[in-house]
Amino acid sequence: MKKNLLFSALLLLSGKALLGQCPNDNTAYLSGAAPTVVGNSVVAQQTWAGEFNRVTGMVAGNTYRISTCSTATFDSEITIYPANGGSPVGYDDDGCGVAGGPSSIDFVPAVTGDYDILLDQFQCQNNQIDMDVTITLIATGGGSSNPPDLTIPVVVHVVYNTAGQNISDAQIASQLEALNADYRKINSDLSLVPSVYRSLAADYKIEFCLADRDPSGAVTNGITRTQTSITEFGPDNLMKSAASGGHDPWNPQKYLNLWVCNLGGGLLGYAQFPADLATSPQTDGVVIGYTYFGTIGTATAPFNKGRTATHEVGHWLNLRHIWGDDVCGDDFVGDTPTQEASNAQCPSFPHVTCSNGPNGDMFMNFMDYVDDACMQLFTEGQKTRSWASINLTRSQLATSQGCSTVGIDEQVLTPVRIFPNPTAGVIRIDASALPGRRILIDLLDVTGRQLLPQVEVDGIEQSLDLSSFSNGLYLLRLSGGDGSTLVHRIALER
Repeated sequence: MKKNLLFSALLLLSGKALLGQCPNDNTAYLSGAAPTVVGNSVVAQQTWAGEFNRVTGMVAGNTYRISTCSTATFDSEITIYPANGGSPVGYDDDGCGVAGGPSSIDFVPAVTGDYDILLDQFQCQNNQIDMDVTITLIATGGGSSNPPDLTIPVVVHVVYNTAGQNISDAQIASQLEALNADYRKINSDLSLVPSVYRSLAADYKIEFCLADRDPSGAVTNGITRTQTSITEFGPDNLMKSAASGGHDPWNPQKYLNLWVCNLGGGLLGYAQFPADLATSPQTDGVVIGYTYFGTIGTATAPFNKGRTATHEVGHWLNLRHIWGDDVCGDDFVGDTPTQEASNAQCPSFPHVTCSNGPNGDMFMNFMDYVDDACMQLFTEGQKTRSWASINLTRSQLATSQGCSTVGIDEQVLTPVRIFPNPTAGVIRIDASALPGRRILIDLLDVTGRQLLPQVEVDGIEQSLDLSSFSNGLYLLRLSGGDGSTLVHRIALER
């Protein structure tokens, strides 16, 4: 049997006895290392139904998407086994959102090690077919294995003059994803940082969430929308007040206020430093031009990877520009090299200024002025500076209820996994960690209106198909029957 594969080797597998699986080649599998960079994939091509593919080095807590979605229409199954034998630890049929079609599962290993991916056609109707399977690293350090030290509630105030400036919920969700990737050091382009600087890259242990409670405690989607007669704003804070054609901030001690509007004069965005919070709370926050916000929709290259917000939130967390806003200036961070001035576009490495050779400017730092595709890291020194400011000036963020899920005794239901999120259509609810527990599931819009009939999960996995709904944010409410309730925000993106 000829193989056209990106996996590295064909080996023999012994000790596997599986009833009900397609018999072809159950003693053969291919072996390849799991991807290690978020967004990267390994692919096995033309894998016959009934074969095991061994994926080595899968890390506990990481999320891997295992998918046959690139294969045509036949009905495939995916079953995941520990490589050392034992019972299945993952299964999917029809996970690409089409019944009777390819499969996809988001798998989070409980133990670091090697895993065998068994592919079948559903019910072994034909084992003489082949399919491609792709294993993609979706996130690192997920779940409780690497939780953030601080989750910052975000409210996005969209201030628009034209319909095109009224960006979508999905575009807003894409910006939150970019912020979280950059501040958690799981951005897929981190590998582009020169090795001499990559060791300095920091996981801020900070995450951002769209608020689900407003300052009064009411349920919200974390987005306000205000139509204005002002066609173009400048760095004058007019968008931050209803009296001047914008929207008033939510409590700046408890929320990160992000305004999105039409900025003129070539301005991408601007922010207020924490030192001004005490004297000017009404203007605290970050402003981003609507063509530089998020990664989809109106986001425009070369500023379409969400890094304008990453940069400006850095200022909001007390970071200076890396060149210190002076010729060979000081950004008050010890592990960022002194550089002469700002950089633009994508310089070649090394770019030596201010006698900072041999490695030169750290132009790939988020606090420089290069294109989005060319900035990839914060340093440990920047993280230390920001956290000092958080603990001194923004300490009330730690007690904010802006991202507290709605309900009573939420911890009872936290073992339930909701994935993938964002989703292209199908949401899976895995309640296997609560065997025998009756859990009711409701899908709501952001106003609380029920959109689908209530379904019940009893210690098993349940799917909800959202493919008939428009892109945007939805609420998934879990009720435990004992007064416990948990609400998840779900982003639908296609």
